Amino acid sequence: MKSRNFNKIKNILMKKKALILKSVKEIEKDITEKIENRHGDDADLAEADHEQEMSLFFKNRGQDELRQIDEALERIRHGDYGVCEECGEDIPKKRLEVQPYSLLCVECQEKIESGKVAR
Repeated sequence: MKSRNFNKIKNILMKKKALILKSVKEIEKDITEKIENRHGDDADLAEADHEQEMSLFFKNRGQDELRQIDEALERIRHGDYGVCEECGEDIPKKRLEVQPYSLLCVECQEKIESGKVAR
């Protein structure tokens, strides 16, 4: 891969990481408060359970995104960031700015999504 400067994308990833970490902490605090304050009739408890499930879903989604961000930052450090894992070509910088932890170029992503290529 040609030498490419990813400082702008690294900053995007770091800002995104900070926001997600803050969000995950807020969700964890919310879950703890809801568990500590559980009371009411069956309908109230069912609603609380549903809210807790949704909070856990968003927490897990945030943790998945944090993993992807950390992996992208690691690829930047090792110098193999921005290379399509399928075809080995450079991923366009515009795509990386929009989806900074992309592993595939648009063409390979479309092939996989359409079922033309198995991953």
